[in-house]
Amino acid sequence: MKISERIDGITGISAEYRGEVLPAPKSVKIELTAACNYACKFCVQSVQKGSGTMDRALFSRLIREMRAAGVEELGLFYIGESFLCHWLPEAVKEAKEVGFPYVFLTTNGSAATPSKVAECMKAGLDSLKFSLNFDSGKQLAEIAQVSERFFEQAITHLIAARQIRDAGGYKCGIYASSIAFDGEQGARMQKVIDRIAHYVDESYK
Repeated sequence: MKISERIDGITGISAEYRGEVLPAPKSVKIELTAACNYACKFCVQSVQKGSGTMDRALFSRLIREMRAAGVEELGLFYIGESFLCHWLPEAVKEAKEVGFPYVFLTTNGSAATPSKVAECMKAGLDSLKFSLNFDSGKQLAEIAQVSERFFEQAITHLIAARQIRDAGGYKCGIYASSIAFDGEQGARMQKVIDRIAHYVDESYK
């Protein structure tokens, strides 16, 4: 299944979710850490910097309760950058052991080092999406308020993720998403998308 089809299947509101007594959602995101190494101007992190990391025991309890309630897909991220959480691979492993059929991650890419990506894939990660919203290092530095070098670093990490996936025979989808903002930005972003197209299973805006 394409990632865009999976997203459409989750965001659509089916009849079972229109009654008075609702079942558990099929897909849930849980924030392992509020920390992020970016401070994008369009994100709440730019005005209210988060830094806390979820208690490990709380995570263990919540994922078991969610799975027992019928949650099928678990996203190990929300506002923060989950690759800053040192126990991210262990979280993936535990989620799979608890029985989640689909465990997924979204990252800005800069902190998704090859070693940590390899650990997550080995632990059973089903999907890794790189959120690439900038057309250049210059734009990244202006909007995310970080060094321009993070732009190339994110792309390098995406390419490495594909190589790790293929070399290890891991069943982890690799995806990329981007925000067009407007026509001109969309055209500039297309160059970035074309650059990484060979390394992802699907990219979408």
